[in-house]
Amino acid sequence: MTHIMNCQAKALELKEFLLKIYRCKKKFELLVIDKKPKTRAGVYNIEKQRIRVYSKWSCCMSLKEIAIHEYAHHIHETEKRKNPNRRQERAHGQEFWRIYSALCCKAAQMGLYVDKHIADIVT
Repeated sequence: MTHIMNCQAKALELKEFLLKIYRCKKKFELLVIDKKPKTRAGVYNIEKQRIRVYSKWSCCMSLKEIAIHEYAHHIHETEKRKNPNRRQERAHGQEFWRIYSALCCKAAQMGLYVDKHIADIVT
């Protein structure tokens, strides 16, 4: 029971973190799942507007970094997509990376997120 409550608390914390960086126009759900799938640290479900962050990847990367990545997908899909046909635009195309980079930079400038690899560039 406490394990589930820990995941729920972490999900609420991550969602508040994301909304401090940028308050998107469309609602979304964020879940923290206590797994480590082989190929994904997180996933964004377009139809359900749900972000899933897999907590066991925290040994390799920050959960905040994973959350920002998936949030960038949400913003891309709900606010910034230029082509209405999703199949004609790559999920990790130029527009997505612009959004992701902007979110990371803004979080760093606000002091909410530190990426040791780029901290000297951002600050």
